[in-house]
Amino acid sequence: MACALGIEARALRGARPDRGLRLRPVLHTGMGPARAEHAVRGALAAGAHAPCGLVFAGLGAAVVTGIRPADVLVATEVRDDQGVAARTDEGWAEATAEALRAAGLTVRHGVLHSSDHVVKGAERARLAATGVVGVDMETAAAFRAVPEVLPDGLPLLAVRVVVDTPEHELVRPATLVHGPRALRALKQVGLVLATWHPQFC
Repeated sequence: MACALGIEARALRGARPDRGLRLRPVLHTGMGPARAEHAVRGALAAGAHAPCGLVFAGLGAAVVTGIRPADVLVATEVRDDQGVAARTDEGWAEATAEALRAAGLTVRHGVLHSSDHVVKGAERARLAATGVVGVDMETAAAFRAVPEVLPDGLPLLAVRVVVDTPEHELVRPATLVHGPRALRALKQVGLVLATWHPQFC
């Protein structure tokens, strides 16, 4: 499992001894596409994470209306400005969505677009018009790195908890008005992933 920010890693790796869950390894890549690609490529090449698959999770933004902060986007496809970076594993995505709903989270499906900057206003609307549901900064680059190291590829899963929406945009990345609520949801995402699929890397 990988994420960009330290605050995301802390939420995702939380332990639950009462459920027999220990601290899980989470690759903290750093923010932005270049750092994500470099970190994932290096970890896979070094064998630091068992190649059962790759989950990239964390906080993100919605580009369509009707989605609320703390809703969870399970991506069906990941794009960037170069085009389609990867299609996620359908079985993993369906099972993850089902488990998240069972945990009480609101789940959305759709296309995730990775940008190298915070997406706002007209750009958000433009992406929505192309079928994009949510945006982040790292997932596409991380997923593009996988076949460079492992030609046969890996099952891929992208999960983003919405922290801002078209109705409530971030002024800057550090301004997480809905941060506490979204981080609680992200912690639940980490717990769900570890519970239903302990082999996630």
